[in-house]
Amino acid sequence: MVLGAVVLAVAAVLGWSLSGGQLLVMGSPSMCPSVCVGSLVADRPLQGAVHVGELITFHPPSTRTETYTHEVFRIFANGTIQTRGVGNLAPDPWLIRRSDIVGRVVFSVWELGWLLKALPLLAVGALFWVTVRPWIGERMRRSWDRGWMTVLAVLPLWLLHPLLSATVIASTVDVAHHGHWMSDTIVNTGILPASFHAAGGQVVNVSSTGVGQVGGPLKNGYLTLHDTVSLPWWG
Repeated sequence: MVLGAVVLAVAAVLGWSLSGGQLLVMGSPSMCPSVCVGSLVADRPLQGAVHVGELITFHPPSTRTETYTHEVFRIFANGTIQTRGVGNLAPDPWLIRRSDIVGRVVFSVWELGWLLKALPLLAVGALFWVTVRPWIGERMRRSWDRGWMTVLAVLPLWLLHPLLSATVIASTVDVAHHGHWMSDTIVNTGILPASFHAAGGQVVNVSSTGVGQVGGPLKNGYLTLHDTVSLPWWG
């Protein structure tokens, strides 16, 4: 069953690529909560006109090595395009042209990008599992299978850390506390809901892909934050 799922996932990725599409993984919270970190983004080559509000993947004019997926914010008369991350208050600090666009976003799937990032590791692990299995004695094969199923489940979680993570997108000093108190705006970029605690300060619970604000006193010029999984009793 696990091997079949890995083979099916590899076939789906190859099939999309051979058909001219491109699969990407959202790596920043700039598009939260609509397309947050870990989401799978499926692109197709750009055809036809570009419209305000649609999502495109592009290279910023300053570099061809970086790739962004943002919405089209404004189209000027000379054909230049201004983009914006929906999680950002201001538009992007650049203007792009049609030649900078990698593709148009056809669809995105919440958190499925983590599977795409783990797929090479899963494929190598499954190949090793199947290749060595015939050399394992029949009495030990059940233990071998259980062990490798555990490795394939745990190793990507340990290396990629998809369950619990966050990004601070803004920090402000609270003047009401004479500059000794700071408030951070946090985006939960993990799969699980999380609780964020500022040392000596506030506690806030943030759902997956959600945004929260937590404040606390500065210590040596820093605000220390702690994050823990926040699940209901049945979780």
